[in-house]
Amino acid sequence: MDRRGFIKIATIGSATIYQTKEAYATEKIMAKVQRDNIMTYAGKNKVPSACWQCVSRCAIVGYLDNNRIVKIEGNPKSLANEGKICAKGQAGINQIYDPDRILYPLKRIGERGSGKWEKISWDDALDLLVYGGEIEGDKVKGLKELRDKEVPEKFIFHYGRMVGTDYLINVNYFLNAYGTASIGDHDSICVRAGGIASMLTGDVAPGNPFDDAKLVLNFGRGLIDAGFDHIPYIRRITKMKEKGTKLITFDVRLSNTAATSDEWVPVKPGTDLAIVLSMCHVLLQKGLYNTKEFEETTNVTIKELKEHLKTYTPHWAEEISGVPAEKIESIAIAYGTTKPAICTSLRGAFMHYNGVQTQRAIYMLNMIAGNIGPEKRVEQRPKWEYPFPFPNNKNKRLNIFTGKKDQFAIPDGGVSHQILNMIDNGQDRPDIYMVYCHNPVYSNGNCKENARVFRDNKKIPFLVAVDVGFSETTELADLILPDATYLERWTCEGRNTPEGIPEYYIRQPLSKPLGESRNFIDVACNIADTLNLNLGFSSAQEFVKATCNNTPGLKDAGGFEYMKKQGIWHDHNAKATFKNRSKVQLKSKRLEEKGYSPIPAWMPIPNHDKLNSGELILTTFKVNVHTHSRTQNCKWLTELYHENPAWINTKTAEIKEIKDGDWIKIQSEIGEMITRAKVTQGIHPGVIAISNHAGHWSFGKYASGKESPVFQPGPDTENKWWKNNGSHVNKIIPNIGDPISGSLCWNDTVVKVEKI
Repeated sequence: MDRRGFIKIATIGSATIYQTKEAYATEKIMAKVQRDNIMTYAGKNKVPSACWQCVSRCAIVGYLDNNRIVKIEGNPKSLANEGKICAKGQAGINQIYDPDRILYPLKRIGERGSGKWEKISWDDALDLLVYGGEIEGDKVKGLKELRDKEVPEKFIFHYGRMVGTDYLINVNYFLNAYGTASIGDHDSICVRAGGIASMLTGDVAPGNPFDDAKLVLNFGRGLIDAGFDHIPYIRRITKMKEKGTKLITFDVRLSNTAATSDEWVPVKPGTDLAIVLSMCHVLLQKGLYNTKEFEETTNVTIKELKEHLKTYTPHWAEEISGVPAEKIESIAIAYGTTKPAICTSLRGAFMHYNGVQTQRAIYMLNMIAGNIGPEKRVEQRPKWEYPFPFPNNKNKRLNIFTGKKDQFAIPDGGVSHQILNMIDNGQDRPDIYMVYCHNPVYSNGNCKENARVFRDNKKIPFLVAVDVGFSETTELADLILPDATYLERWTCEGRNTPEGIPEYYIRQPLSKPLGESRNFIDVACNIADTLNLNLGFSSAQEFVKATCNNTPGLKDAGGFEYMKKQGIWHDHNAKATFKNRSKVQLKSKRLEEKGYSPIPAWMPIPNHDKLNSGELILTTFKVNVHTHSRTQNCKWLTELYHENPAWINTKTAEIKEIKDGDWIKIQSEIGEMITRAKVTQGIHPGVIAISNHAGHWSFGKYASGKESPVFQPGPDTENKWWKNNGSHVNKIIPNIGDPISGSLCWNDTVVKVEKI
């Protein structure tokens, strides 16, 4: 298939998969594509596996021609994604055959970030990591010395998105056995605020399946853009809408999800909380609740809640959010009278200064309306039976993972974007800092400061990157270990289908790792063996094989050999059940002890109350053909989306004399960026919105326009026609955490905008 053909198909898949009005035309087009695929790929070797282009991890099938991957599609046996994958999944081929891919270990020569490298052997690389050595005249410690001196916590392992048994082996086996709990994740830049809200509130699992809802209220969730389970939700929403389900989306921007909704309600950033509190007020005032059921399920009374919410009227919420009082009231009544219904949310609602209370208020709304009742639906998730016991260690960690003392009220689980700040301030410092599946220089806010700390070998003596390409973080490393792509590794995966059936599947190699690259899981096993850690297994494949052969039901179906051929096994005997819910803590004692309202209450965002005339609120978003910082060197995807213009409202642009396509400067308190303007009515007038996928200054030819030190031209690398790779928005977003959870306030930055 040529490039133009792929773009045409990918655009069809992204733009019309959920537009039922065009269903007939789309079916005809896709039928032709299907016929072409059958003609083109008939007889090719097929290997089932699992995607990892995003967190959804759909089940896939790869087609090979002379051991080269030529096509990826969804596994038709999957009940979750129903044999469908998105453009990102299809472009996984670009990951393995990336011309900028790192295919052998590299040791830094010259200063950090100078771009000077020495190719070394794996033996030399692992000797340096395990036993220490010299890098450009500086002595660095190895893993063995830290362990021998009983300070293994001085080894930091900082990961981005690990999935399935890759996470399990790295964290629960290797790092646990080694003795370090200095493990950083990325959740505080992802969904930590929502997780803390859930933890504080308690047993808030829905009472009904999402698919049964007749009305869905959506606050800031990209259900069909780029959220969790992207393709499964597109499929589900399409079927729900065909049955008559109504979808109402509150968002600052006319996203694909908002455009597909029955109603889009533009909202000022950070005011979702006011709207939800007001809706709760309306339900109580209109009597749209069940007193007995509510008080059996929660730790507050209706009387107490009415008193608490009495001032949160729709008119009060209108003044704060800009959403008309009549609109708030009518939607609240519709939500309270439609059974079953559900209110859902994600980053757009809770990655704010007041995000924890916003998510807790959404739980409160669901409970008042009876959509979180006394009973909850319990699904039996896939439960792999691991035959190897976990190491039983109580490990220490450096005191850098939750921010400064008393900076955040409840930083449970960590505040990952503050790790570099803490190291910079000398709170505690590692001897070895390993980055895996992560690019914190680019992915956190305040990119310039992130890079500055990583460059300082007095603060981070030994920086090790495990990566497939030269990211903005990897280019600053002392040692680079070339990782296998997800198409070259073994992993056990699992998810539930919409019907609640546990779906077990595996990720198996479609190809041997190219060059000298290795799956880091296997490398970790090798290191463990060198240090006599005795994990019980020696490779990812051995672990996956033993687990498949040890899992009840799957073992009887044929275990590992069955999974290699079929890719998927379903436990149809595991049925969803209902059980009584434990008391939901709408009144949080822990929040009260920390000085916050125990029942969700209004929290204004301080710098939004001080907006000067002409200032706007900057928000970020994700598009459906990219994942975070990870997919921009996939040529097919970056050809589709390589610039990230700033969305600005038509009236706002007129006041500022900005026209569509004009170059504009956006300035925050920490810096400025230049990009083009996208003038549209599809955004709130007080907002400017920019996607976070573009603007790489490293990472390869397709992502940044700059060839990496290991670039090897492919047959069509000179066909790259786009010149502009966008501008990265995180450079001007401060690393500020919300006061309760510490999660990064992605959508609160105040900026000045002017035409240049």
